[in-house]
Amino acid sequence: MDLQTVAFPALIVANDGWVQYLSEAEELSMWTPSAIKKYKGQRIVIYDSNDHAWEVDGINPLKPAGLHAKLVGRKVPVKLSLRPVSEAPFELVCDVLNEAIDADDDILTQSVTANELKASVKKASSFRTLVHALKTQHAI
Repeated sequence: MDLQTVAFPALIVANDGWVQYLSEAEELSMWTPSAIKKYKGQRIVIYDSNDHAWEVDGINPLKPAGLHAKLVGRKVPVKLSLRPVSEAPFELVCDVLNEAIDADDDILTQSVTANELKASVKKASSFRTLVHALKTQHAI
C-alpha cells in the first residue's frame, strides 16, 4: 500500500522522537538522502484522521540520489511502502509515541515533561483527541 490509502491530515510517529502533524501526503513525498538512511531502520507509524494506522515498511527513492543531493542534503522523491495495522491501531500508535517520548531529545518536551506528555497521550482515545493532546502540550 502507499500514501493514497491514508486520510490526511495524519500524524507520523517514529520511535526515535520524530512526531509530526501532516496536512497532506505531499509532505512525505520528498526526503533527504540522510533522512532515508536514518529512518529505514526506525519504527514509523502513520495514523490518519479516520483512525487507521499503517507501519512504514520501506522508504525508497524513486531514483538514486546523486552525489550532489547527498552532499547538500537536497530532497529526493520517495515512495513509502505501508502495511495496514488491523489490530488495535490506536494502541500501537500510542506505544510508538511513548517510545518516541522516551527517545526524545527535547523536541517533544520543550514545554512539558515527558511524564506530563505521556499522561496527556494516555487520556486520548482517537486521532482527534490525540492531536488535541499533542497540540495542547506543544509537542506538535
